[in-house]
Amino acid sequence: MDNAVRLFLMANDLGSRTITSWCAEFLQPRVSRENVEQIWSVANATRNTHMINICVPFIAAHFDSIATQVTFHSTIELDSLSSLLSDDRLVSVAGTAKLRTIANWFEANSTANKEDVTAFVDEDDDTRVATFKDLVGAVDLSEITSDDFDEFCMSNCWMSLPKEFRDLISDAWKEANTRGPMRYYIIPYTYPPDGIIVYTEMKFATSEWKEIEEKIIARSAGAELPTAHLNFRHNVPSRDRCVVAVLNESIYMIGGRNEDGEASRLVDRVDPFDGRVSSAAPMAQGRYWVSAAAAVNGQQLLVFGGYNGTTQMSSCEKLDPATNRWTSLPDMPTPLTFSGAARVPGFGVVVVGGYKSGNGNLCTAELLSCSTECNGVEKWSWRQLAPMMQPRTDPGVAYFRGRVVVAGDGHCINTGVECLRLPAGDNDPGQWTQLHSIENGTPQSGSLVVLNERLLLADRDGNVHEFVRASDSSPLTLEEFTWKPIFTIRNVSEARLLVLRRQR
Repeated sequence: MDNAVRLFLMANDLGSRTITSWCAEFLQPRVSRENVEQIWSVANATRNTHMINICVPFIAAHFDSIATQVTFHSTIELDSLSSLLSDDRLVSVAGTAKLRTIANWFEANSTANKEDVTAFVDEDDDTRVATFKDLVGAVDLSEITSDDFDEFCMSNCWMSLPKEFRDLISDAWKEANTRGPMRYYIIPYTYPPDGIIVYTEMKFATSEWKEIEEKIIARSAGAELPTAHLNFRHNVPSRDRCVVAVLNESIYMIGGRNEDGEASRLVDRVDPFDGRVSSAAPMAQGRYWVSAAAAVNGQQLLVFGGYNGTTQMSSCEKLDPATNRWTSLPDMPTPLTFSGAARVPGFGVVVVGGYKSGNGNLCTAELLSCSTECNGVEKWSWRQLAPMMQPRTDPGVAYFRGRVVVAGDGHCINTGVECLRLPAGDNDPGQWTQLHSIENGTPQSGSLVVLNERLLLADRDGNVHEFVRASDSSPLTLEEFTWKPIFTIRNVSEARLLVLRRQR
């Protein structure tokens, strides 16, 4: 392991990306509690994205023990710490743990020898305050309860902070909590048929997860699954074969076929709480049978491929709701329909499966990533990943515990579940691993979602399953997880799932 680190440093000095990528690929499966601080130190010193990415999932899983080490604070740069704290892969790390890390980092960099750490000690007071605000801003303070915040305020790291910084954190926490805690909602939706295979209406119900969770917790051992009696009172006009996605606090219905059967450019925005429909900017090209995913920190909506009524498409577009404008993205390597897509924090968007005329159902997996150049211009690019173990159309796709999980198939042919270990470098395509399937039931296509750190999958009978550890003693690797039915959706058949979070 030491030799690989030395080789990495030498290759980095020589500017050899091939060798540095190889070293990162070699080190990824070997990251452990004993060596993660060394690898993390090297990753920060060289600012190498690949090395940072192999450490982040491990740090997230062992955050409390790693983030208290002196070497962690003395080797991490300001921008790396800010990126780490806001990384979606740390979603399971408590907000107070992140605040302790900020306080400890500040103390370490304020008292350490200049030769050992960053130039933070040289900054003037205004700059230090601005820096501290940026770090605190990377933490979702609304998720910290009053009891947890009170406990943090009695800790040694809190007492060691200057009063100005204690006031800053306190004021920021109060402001965040005046807006109310984060609430999570689950949204089953379906299409009542108009005729044989034409869908002109979408029916959905929005239910706060807390209400369903209370029923799950109250269920006694051996009792029937709790039932979510949802009121599917929202019926909104939709276009046949449109794609449905959530962005921010809205449901988007994108493309589809109009009444004449032609590919549509139209995009509708639906309020999930009152069912009101408004128009968003139309796409540049009409399309249906597409996939969509949120990207760029969940602030943009991307669509991939599809069918224009004549040919399968490789073109892609993204919507920026802030400007209500669509812009073109680089074409996909493979023109296709019926694919699935999911955002992967720190990587981009992974598009999997689909159908290609002449080739049939696909095993393909492709990554669209974005980098920002010095002038602030976004640069998007595609790369091929390792193919899935099974071909799939319209699969469910979700990012969970550092892996891309894929489940089901639109034609109910391949009903299994598999996951992708993400690439460690340019020469690593990633690797797929078979996971446990649900024992009873067939996965509903497009119904794999992550809700408040829980991976849920609906089947075609209305049962919702959660992917959990087989036992308390089981390892945390997904290969040791299994599906457990937790509740049933009534009043609707073959419902797909959306999830939404809202701060009120």
